[in-house]
Amino acid sequence: MEFETLKIQIEEFQSSSTMTMRVAGNETRIRILKKILKLFEGVSDTRVQGRVTYRLNEIILMLFLATLAGSESCLGTQDFWRSNTRLYKRLFNKDAVPSHDTFRRILGLIRPDEFNALLVNILTDSDAAIRKALKLPSPTKKIVSVDGKQLRGTGRKADTEEEIRDLQILNVYDQDSETCLFSEAIESKTNEIPHAQDILSRMNLRDTVVTFDAMHMQTKTVGIIADGKGDYVGGLKGNQGKASEFAKALFTQENLEKLKAIDGCFHMTSEISHNQLEQRSFYLYPLTSSEKKGLFSDWKKAHALVCMAKSMVHNITGKRTDEVRYYLTSLKDIGDAAHCIRSHWNIENGLHWNLDTVFHEDSMALSDRNAAHNQDLLNKACLSLYKRLGDLMGGKEKISKRRLRNIFGWNFNDAMSRTLTLMDPATFAKSVEIIPKKSK
Repeated sequence: MEFETLKIQIEEFQSSSTMTMRVAGNETRIRILKKILKLFEGVSDTRVQGRVTYRLNEIILMLFLATLAGSESCLGTQDFWRSNTRLYKRLFNKDAVPSHDTFRRILGLIRPDEFNALLVNILTDSDAAIRKALKLPSPTKKIVSVDGKQLRGTGRKADTEEEIRDLQILNVYDQDSETCLFSEAIESKTNEIPHAQDILSRMNLRDTVVTFDAMHMQTKTVGIIADGKGDYVGGLKGNQGKASEFAKALFTQENLEKLKAIDGCFHMTSEISHNQLEQRSFYLYPLTSSEKKGLFSDWKKAHALVCMAKSMVHNITGKRTDEVRYYLTSLKDIGDAAHCIRSHWNIENGLHWNLDTVFHEDSMALSDRNAAHNQDLLNKACLSLYKRLGDLMGGKEKISKRRLRNIFGWNFNDAMSRTLTLMDPATFAKSVEIIPKKSK
């Protein structure tokens, strides 16, 4: 398997070694915070500089740390800093904490593209530092997933009954780092397509597999990925017309049995999840030369069709549910294709679900769409840090993101110290202690 994410590598590392992270002291914490404060100067400030009380980078750091500690609103950010006056005075050299209106107004002024790029750079440097300290190789191939998310609660306007649609965010998610590389606001679900094509055309896709649902299974999108030297796995549904009909007619029970007997055309996984047995059977059908030149001639680099037959049996009720999905891919290995198909759901389960259940984004009290977008970016950055901290701290024990967020709220100084260590490569390298486990 060429796709080894950092999470998988850390789990393998912890099976043979024990890693501890020393908690950063007060002086180290302040030093790292001021370093991050300096990094946040990279976000443009459109305000008239002679009339501002709080610098933009100061407000961003206040919002970031409050979000880490559990704040879910601008009012919560105000309350957090009023409860941490000692840290506030030492870090910002001020007495008065900004009002919640100030936090909301600044969130509405920040350019999301600049803000996201800066946060992604910080997280990328952190992952590189972890790999270097633990002597972990970079993955041979990466998986990038494309999908959109709706920010429920943003579709409203103050003091009016005017109907406003909820804000849609298109996410491009790196499965290795579990980080959103791009998060762009779009006006409607269908507008995902041109936005995704624009983002993919700007990315380096070499040694990368792009996964997406049927909405993005467009010949232009596939062409952009192929021209960028990347691979793809995309869903096939009715909107692909003849290609989808061909797949449905192809994967009959008789043909599935034939493919099952051919080496390299069948792969199966089984697991117990959500109190039910889930079994997935993957069948790969390599397209013939005539099919590539005929029906699939417009799909660049198309190599095979994949059928995933999923069967779920509830452990208590015995109820059985069956599901069949079809995919078009440029990949040649059935194991790789199956892994990419499964990995695509991480953008739903690992990103979107956590944003709703841990950060409660559906209850976000921000009607300003730009402010809501920027708060969403803060949530995603904090979620990536929670995940990495949980991977490193947990060992064999899985620490849920909700539990980690509670830990931040209950013991902020200690949790913040560990997180800040992750965000400063030099400090992380010095704080890590590795002890090989004794073989039995």
